[in-house]
Amino acid sequence: MIGKAALFLGIAAIGSGEPTAFGTARLDTLTVTARVLVSSKAADMRGVWNDTKAPCTVSRRLRVRVLVDRVASGKTKRVLRSGTFPDTNCAEGGPNVGFTIHARAVGLACPNGRWKPALYHFLTRAKE
Repeated sequence: MIGKAALFLGIAAIGSGEPTAFGTARLDTLTVTARVLVSSKAADMRGVWNDTKAPCTVSRRLRVRVLVDRVASGKTKRVLRSGTFPDTNCAEGGPNVGFTIHARAVGLACPNGRWKPALYHFLTRAKE
């Protein structure tokens, strides 16, 4: 355990630019990674931790906070989600705890389910 030390990581992706963004923070052998993956109808926003000196059976609580901002005509609509998840070491496949935000579910979709036209900011924060 790291004790009082905590890793904090925030990454952002702009919906009109790259559809994927990763960010990584390291403290000794502990690595915390956050990801934003944007598709035409949803944004997958997750975090993960990995410690090369800890066995794969070790579990830690990872706090993941996500934010989606839609800016159109000078007005901003914000969607926030936050949760603390048990997460085991040696995760396969990348970030695995967090949220999938569906445009339709949060009122940001066109009738076909795709994101409404606007400037979007997607932010994922992962903290161990």
